[in-house]
Amino acid sequence: MQEIVLLDILFVTIFAIGVGTLSSMIGIGGGVLNTPLLLIVFYSIFNEQSAPATALIGALFVSLASTFAYWRQNPRPTIVRVGLILVIFSVPGSLFGVLLRTLITAPYALRLIFGLVLMPLALKMLFAKKRGKGDLISELTNWDSSQITRRQWGVSLFGAFIGGISAGLLGLGGGAVIVPVLSMLMGLPMHAAVATSMFIMIFTTTAGTALNVYVGAVNTYFAISLGFGMLIGGQIGSRLACRVNAVQLKQIFGLILVLPLVTMMKLGQMWLDPLGNRGLLSTLGDVMIWLAIVVPIGLLRLYQLRRKSGSVESLEPCDIPAPE
Repeated sequence: MQEIVLLDILFVTIFAIGVGTLSSMIGIGGGVLNTPLLLIVFYSIFNEQSAPATALIGALFVSLASTFAYWRQNPRPTIVRVGLILVIFSVPGSLFGVLLRTLITAPYALRLIFGLVLMPLALKMLFAKKRGKGDLISELTNWDSSQITRRQWGVSLFGAFIGGISAGLLGLGGGAVIVPVLSMLMGLPMHAAVATSMFIMIFTTTAGTALNVYVGAVNTYFAISLGFGMLIGGQIGSRLACRVNAVQLKQIFGLILVLPLVTMMKLGQMWLDPLGNRGLLSTLGDVMIWLAIVVPIGLLRLYQLRRKSGSVESLEPCDIPAPE
């Protein structure tokens, strides 16, 4: 086991505060940031096994804090019964994701999987829209779980299993899968879908973390510092969120996040710096690949916005997009 360096722990904590602040401001769980950036920024500490395992603990802390906040709201948006049913499938999915990750022994294969799965989530941020603020009381009153068909239940349970796999394999919270399942398939109001997803995430991340600890993929000291930093950052971000346009910030950040994903997969290095020096040529290759990806998508987004009859979407204070 590596010698624990206090300065490194401090760096991870500061790093986590920044991630937690940004995550809270733009409405993401943090895993889509933590896994690639831990591999890039703290490459001397984390590898392809320990980075997602540590990122999952950050998601656990975020889910606990968020669930507590949602639980105190009136009306309470968390649908406990639905959440517990989906947990039955998300927890095995999380355990399977951890086992799958440990079975993939080739480091670059894991980096490639991380990049290919996380890239669509990053690009999805570019098309973020403000979340509507309906009457939650009436929406919850009108919603009835008996209206969900057997087919919808089946697809939803499978979606919960896939969300669990993403948690264990990639260090994500699983909200990118579970929130659409709850809102689109099961008809929950978006606010309730996000709250219920955070509730499910507690069980999913706890199970995955327990197995990660068992297989020795977690550095306990760094994991605790990451979770502590995420909690602090989440509190800071929740206060700053009312002062920024969270949707536009999420769109901009979606473009920027593609660059660390490209770097994590070493695409620029393989293209222009095959000897692996990680120098100027490698960085130049990463930037060129990043531009080749984001410029066409940015132009497509600009074209879509211009077609909307010149109207600008208004954003209510504290209207944060659903977590990824």
